[in-house]
Amino acid sequence: MMGRIRISPVTPQGRVSGRSTAKKILAFFALIVGACLHAKPVHALEAMDDTEMGTVTGQKGILLSLQYYYNSHPDLDGAPVSECSTPNGGTSLDNMNCRFGVQLKNRETEWLVFKNGHASLDITRLALDASVLGDSHGSSSAYTGYFNAAKFSDESGSCLLEGACTTNTIADMAGLRLSYPEGENGANFGNVRFGMFFEGLAVEPNGFSGVDGSGNLIPDPTKEGWEINARNSFMGLNIADNNGHQARIAFGGDFYLYGF
Repeated sequence: MMGRIRISPVTPQGRVSGRSTAKKILAFFALIVGACLHAKPVHALEAMDDTEMGTVTGQKGILLSLQYYYNSHPDLDGAPVSECSTPNGGTSLDNMNCRFGVQLKNRETEWLVFKNGHASLDITRLALDASVLGDSHGSSSAYTGYFNAAKFSDESGSCLLEGACTTNTIADMAGLRLSYPEGENGANFGNVRFGMFFEGLAVEPNGFSGVDGSGNLIPDPTKEGWEINARNSFMGLNIADNNGHQARIAFGGDFYLYGF
């Protein structure tokens, strides 16, 4: 099993370069991420006062790419490792290296076991950037049609925002924008790739090692459910496409996170 997360800078878009508050929010977020990645265990993070925060500026956003491969090859488009690639309904279901188990709360006597499986997830260019809410698509009509002043007021009806609770105030609010490139006619198709396969899925009980010739469970108090192949599988699953072991997905849009 292997996983990898990459973080790298990306040039900001929209009007963010002209909004100091938005830049400060992004810069603060980047500082936190950088400190977590590079700080030594013997040093603790120190809080910044208002004066120090006021001098912080930012010029770039953050580009997130994620790769997760379980029993599969990242350089072969999610192809399974050799021992997890040939389902046969027999020894392949017994292979301990090609399964994973899930134990549910209040069901500690048994496991949900995925047998002879592999999975992969690959996401490229997920951008995190500073922005203002007015930079969203169709901002003028959106804020006019969906703005609800009550959501920004306390119990007595007083506005909680700096200034008035108006459409213009909301449009100027700084926030973090999580975005993915939109494509048409196949553009960006495959920027998200996801594949999953398992040959069998079964609920396996603790305290048994398998079944005898008559189909009866063989007691063994040292065994847990994820280690055995005693119950018949009730389903299998394969998520892929005609081009390989991963289904390719295209989507796009922006998600804004803000507070006050």
